[in-house]
Amino acid sequence: MTIGRKVASLPRRGQAGPGLAAGQPVPRARVPAWRRARDYAAELLFVLPVTLVIGILIVVPTASAVAHSFTNWDPGYASPFVGLQNYTKLAQSPIFHTILANEFYLLLGLPLWVGLPLLLAFLLYDRVPLAGTLRTIFFFRATASPALIGILFTIILGPQGPVNTTLHAFGWSSPPDWLVSAGWVKPVLICVLAWATVGTGIIIFSAGLTAIPPELFEVAHIDGVGWWGRLRYVALPSLRRIIELWAVILVITVFVAMFPWVYTLTLGGPGYSSTTIDYDIYQNALTNGYFGIAAAEMVYMLILISLVLLTGWLLFSRAGRSEAGDA
Repeated sequence: MTIGRKVASLPRRGQAGPGLAAGQPVPRARVPAWRRARDYAAELLFVLPVTLVIGILIVVPTASAVAHSFTNWDPGYASPFVGLQNYTKLAQSPIFHTILANEFYLLLGLPLWVGLPLLLAFLLYDRVPLAGTLRTIFFFRATASPALIGILFTIILGPQGPVNTTLHAFGWSSPPDWLVSAGWVKPVLICVLAWATVGTGIIIFSAGLTAIPPELFEVAHIDGVGWWGRLRYVALPSLRRIIELWAVILVITVFVAMFPWVYTLTLGGPGYSSTTIDYDIYQNALTNGYFGIAAAEMVYMLILISLVLLTGWLLFSRAGRSEAGDA
């Protein structure tokens, strides 16, 4: 029996224990209907304030922007209805096509943004000395604002910055201008985002690792499974939902939270080679005054996020069914 099947065969919470037949559910006390209704009402009271805040701060502005995306929106003045004109302009715009290509290029960094903190979290979990101190050091960068980190990397990656100075010292006579070269600017954004998010990812994965029953790792150790085997057969299946959650957060970040990085590092350049949708919405609305175009672009952004997340969910679900079949 392989280690994956042995781990899968261990009793889980809610499965049959001593004295119960295999497959027999654990009996539970019957709760009266009035008590369940009371509990549901109490839970609703807890979530109601959050629901109201989300509705006021997110749902209402989003609905307003969707409605204004069909108009020649001019805040404070008449905004005539133009139908799908704003959407058509964006769909036919080569600039908007370049921006979409930039977004999907940045999504290529998703394996790095997920895999790096996962590996580091597992290293720290595997009895590394001073693991708590190291987690704190990694997480410290997450406390700084993205704008501040962007300014810091503008200095580090500048023509006379420490990176190019070091490359000069090692004999590279003409290192690239990292933030101005169209070929380098998007890989730089991917690496900067990996540096900025690794601390948060480590904390999330470390919390997930502490929730894994230790006996799963003990079974792997008894079978002589090494570090990579414990990561593959124990940690990854147990952290599947957390990995999905972190991936969703990162995908949303790429579409809606790249503005401070782009604004401080590249200003969307050179040309439009590093412009993202959220930065272009800012440019259209607050710089150029095309509020209707910006609103339509926001709707496109929501559609793209939904499609990307749906695709990822389908892929994860298929992978999960394949693993269950193999077990």
